[in-house]
Amino acid sequence: MISEKGLCKILKSAYKQGGYSIIPQTLREDGPAGTWRRNTLILNGATWAVRCPTVDLPGKAAVQIVEDAGYLPVEAVNIQKGAPNQLVLEEVAGSRCELLEEQSVGKLRMRRIPVIFRERWQLYQTERGNVFAFDIELLKLIDFKEVEPSAYMTANGHLGMWFYGDSAVYLAPGRFSRNNEDKILYIAGFDWENQIDTEDPVVNVSLFDEDEDAPLMEQEE
Repeated sequence: MISEKGLCKILKSAYKQGGYSIIPQTLREDGPAGTWRRNTLILNGATWAVRCPTVDLPGKAAVQIVEDAGYLPVEAVNIQKGAPNQLVLEEVAGSRCELLEEQSVGKLRMRRIPVIFRERWQLYQTERGNVFAFDIELLKLIDFKEVEPSAYMTANGHLGMWFYGDSAVYLAPGRFSRNNEDKILYIAGFDWENQIDTEDPVVNVSLFDEDEDAPLMEQEE
């Protein structure tokens, strides 16, 4: 599920800006054959997070981390260009892991709307009709050509989640201005599924790009 090219690009960008965190963890799971351990890794930036089994971390991404950190961390650490690596307290690392786990409680199914807003934001709609937008550059963390992950929005609307197998990607959505909300909801109300089924060429159209009076969306902190 994790795109090697997309992850490397985002790691490089994060390293030069606000930095990113690496949180290794060992999960204990009980099964018919007894208790066994699974090593996983969480990579966490300002508005995104990736979680995957350690063995599934793309090779070039591992090389990128070594270049940024100087080694492949086995402890939770913050990495940022121009600053020394900072170890993350065990309780802080644990709380981040627990927070990601808790996001799945009450999650809402979400489907992609084939619309790009202002050449930057991919629209998604939940089963309740709420519409959210995600940075198309961050969505490149997912290799959609290889898999079709399940997409969800947290119950509080603060985090989009994509799952496939044991891997997951978490992205903070952008925020609509009031001036654009009605437009977006109107577009979301179109019968996109029927148009796609009948091979109507509307996939990934870009709307409102010429609307210079409409304010841009802001990224949530």
